[in-house]
Amino acid sequence: MPYAFKRESNMRKNTVIVGRSFRLGAAGFSLVELVVLVAVIAILSAIGFPLYLSYSRAQETDGAARTLVVALNQARQLAITRSVSFSAETQTNPNNRMRFCSGTVVPCPGGNVYTGAETDGNGWRVLENGSRITAGPAITFNSLGAATVSGVLRVQNSSATGSLDICVSPSGRMKVQAVGTACP
Repeated sequence: MPYAFKRESNMRKNTVIVGRSFRLGAAGFSLVELVVLVAVIAILSAIGFPLYLSYSRAQETDGAARTLVVALNQARQLAITRSVSFSAETQTNPNNRMRFCSGTVVPCPGGNVYTGAETDGNGWRVLENGSRITAGPAITFNSLGAATVSGVLRVQNSSATGSLDICVSPSGRMKVQAVGTACP
């Protein structure tokens, strides 16, 4: 027992563990340690935040391009299932919207406009995520799904820092690609 008493009395004194002096019952971090921690977090945030913004804008642009591809595939499917040509009419900035009509006449005549899911009463579907359609020729699909009028649609993110092209080839195939890349 005398050893236990001696040990207890030693613990009440200042003790050195791994080069750090502390008193039993004293806990926490020193001011210098907290300042270093805050500095490290600030440096990581300064590096990481711009990378996150860049990633977010790229995903916004990619999402808008894929939304247009889905819409164009729907127009192509309508042309195949109804055995009649369907055209996709687009309106660029500030409206940023698209609609389909049966036939090859663009702008769409009133009675030939397709209204369905995700369209308003006039058949328009709006690009929701703030992205813009900056180049939008009329694309027409025939009853076999081929694009009789093909072209390139361009979308741009809401901050105007990135763009992607949607290339519609004469076979009706669509491909999202970088701006300026030749259509296959």
